Amino acid sequence: MQHEQQLSKEESLEIIHQMIGQAKTNITDNGLSWLLWGSLLFLTSLSTYIFIDIGSDNIYLGWNIFGLISILLLAYDIFKPKKKLVKTYIDDVLKWVDIGFMICLFTVILSINISVSPNVGFGFFLMIFAFLMIVKGGAIKSWALKAGALINWAGAIGIFFCTVFKYDMLIMAATILTGYILPGLVLWLQHKKSKKTL
Repeated sequence: MQHEQQLSKEESLEIIHQMIGQAKTNITDNGLSWLLWGSLLFLTSLSTYIFIDIGSDNIYLGWNIFGLISILLLAYDIFKPKKKLVKTYIDDVLKWVDIGFMICLFTVILSINISVSPNVGFGFFLMIFAFLMIVKGGAIKSWALKAGALINWAGAIGIFFCTVFKYDMLIMAATILTGYILPGLVLWLQHKKSKKTL
């Protein structure tokens, strides 16, 4: 009887250990989503600058393509089979942060199409990117994401001061490169390094 009770304690400790390990795994970030979205945003911003520079009739072509790709990627993310993982409180909080971010994103897109000038609207984009990054950076204790948030806020202020949309797109591209793609690269390299040490 005592042996069974001792075994039960060991099993309980093992279960707790597995849950803690799973919780640690859940709140890491491999950086791939930052690299993917950052690369798309960078190329789109740069293409818009080029379209304006060459006098294209449709300077927003890059953003239209980006919107289509975004819808396809989000649909895939929603409908792909999910792995069953132990859910933590932080997972639930970050899920709601993502939902809030997406609502803000679509609200800014709507505002640009209704009444807000693109000069101001793209500054708002960088502001909400920064907010997402500071929250996620705090949750996973990533200095790279926190630094990326500061760069995005600085880029937003730069766009608010700049009155020429063509140069706003250069500010956007430079901000995304240094404040979105580079943090994603840091996270990806850290993730690869952690996999090797396991």
